[in-house]
Order: sequence, then structure tokens, then C-alpha cells
Amino acid sequence: MNDNNSAEKADNPELPAAAPSAAAPSPEELAAALAGNHDSSLPPRYPLDSVLLIDGDNDPHVPPDVTPTRYTLVRVFLRPGATMPRTLEKKLARLPHCATVVSPRGGANAADFVMSLHAGMLHATLPHHIPFMMVTNDATLAAMAAELQRLGRVASLWTSHPDPEDVSLAAREDAESERPARSRGGRSRSRGGRSRSRGGAVKSRTRSASASREAAPPPPPPPPPPPDVPRKTGGKTITEVAWTYAARLQRIKDVPSRVKPLLNDIKNRAGSHGFTPEEILEELKRHHGVRVDAQGRVQVDRVKPAGENPPADDAAPEVAPS
Repeated sequence: MNDNNSAEKADNPELPAAAPSAAAPSPEELAAALAGNHDSSLPPRYPLDSVLLIDGDNDPHVPPDVTPTRYTLVRVFLRPGATMPRTLEKKLARLPHCATVVSPRGGANAADFVMSLHAGMLHATLPHHIPFMMVTNDATLAAMAAELQRLGRVASLWTSHPDPEDVSLAAREDAESERPARSRGGRSRSRGGRSRSRGGAVKSRTRSASASREAAPPPPPPPPPPPDVPRKTGGKTITEVAWTYAARLQRIKDVPSRVKPLLNDIKNRAGSHGFTPEEILEELKRHHGVRVDAQGRVQVDRVKPAGENPPADDAAPEVAPS
């Protein structure tokens, strides 16, 4: 029966040809199919197995575990006037579905916007089982990969640039791993004289560091007190403000234990007279037994200010011993 059909087609050439087999298309057929598709945002006519989007401006590389084939749709995004790097062109130039996309205008993140736009258009036209791989050093494009994943597509982001946090962590691990090796003294046995000289240098540096700490200048003296005159009409002087607040510290049970809450309390209680909380605190430290250590802890001597002592006449008379 097949022979009769072939004979009939030979006799009548106007009959349609037999349907092509389901075999994979050749590279020439793929190139011919792509030649009529000048819009790089549209998918080709033949099935694809993956999509590779490369930011050619900041990361023109192909991931080492990705091998683009003739069924991989590749788009390389470039800034205006730029061309595909030579190393990248050698890997991708022969692929039938590879095209460059040049931004129509320059500017910050122009290529990233174009890359996001093309990713959205390709997602809308390609089946959801085709995975997307984005190559870029711009961390903001991670939002694009996350959105594709939210929509049900396999999408990933890759960059050839190392993560700064990973680099610093690896450096710390290397430094920690080298310390025990140096402490074993493997090289110091073969170079004893040199190791002793290094030890002497370390000791001398330690002595110089301790000497520099001992010779460090003392902390600057506290600022001089402001003039004991009111800064506002009808207000109090710095001495009167400090006396009033010191009396409050003696009355309350829970005195602020840190300098920052103390300054806030001074500002709320005594900040209406024109003096800064720091000036009032210095006056309290000078005359009212308030101390602040280097860690910012506050201590208040539980004694009444001198102005509140009872007069000498009210004191009980001393009884002389018999």
C-alpha cells in the first residue's frame, strides 16, 4: 500500500508531501526558524529546555554547571553601545537561540529593567516547566526570581562574584586554622635563630604597646561651669537647678542607674531653664555627689544637700562625759 501511495505521488506532483517525522530538528533548521523571528523577546518556533538570561554589563559569565545547548534560549543584556564580551561570544555565538538585547537608553539599572521586562514576557509565553536561570551581580534582581518562583516556575539567580560575607568568614577560618600550626613550632625547629628573633620582635612590640598605653594622655578635664546667672527671664541659675534636682534624687527610691536615662530625666524635670542636661549633670557631679563611671553607670551618694541640713542651733547639745 505504501508503494501505491508513492507511485501515486510520483504521478501527481501536486499532492502534499508526507508529514515530517518527530525527530529533533537540525541546527540548520533551527537557524532558519530563528531567522524570521527578529524580536528577541519572542520565543523560537521549536521546543526549548531552559532559558538563560545574562546581565552582560556586570556579570558576563555562564555558570560552570550550566551547558547551553541548541534548545537553550539565551539572552545577553547590554548597555547602549556595548557588545558581547569575546569570551562569552565564543561560548554562545553558535547557539541558534542566542541573541543580544541592547538597552535603548542608558542610565542606572537600565539593563536590569530591560532584563526584568524580557523575563516577564518570556514567562507569559513559555510553558511553566521550562526553568529560568538569571546571571547577574545585582542583588535587587533576586525579587524577579522570587516572583517567578511564586508564579510556579523554577527560577534561580547566579553570580560569579563572591559574597563579601563568605570571603570574610573564610578569611577568619583560615586565620584560626593557621594559629595552631604556628604554635606547634614546625618551622621554628629548623630555623631556631630566626624564630628567636621573631619572638624578641613580638616582645618588643608588646612592650612598646604597653608603654604607649601607659603614656597615653589623661582624659580631658570637664568643661568649666557656665556663669551662675539665669539664662531665661525669671528662670533659675545653674546652681539652683542642680540643688533642686539633687534634692529630687535624694527623695526618689529608684535613681536612674545609667547615664542616658538620667540625662533624659534631667531634661524632662529641669530642662525648662535653658541649661542643657549635660551642663546640669556636670554641676551635680561637682557639688552633689553624683558619679558616672567609664561604663556609664550612675551612683548617687545618699546624703542630703548642704542647704537642707538643720541649723546648728537645732542640733542636740553634746553631753560631756562625766
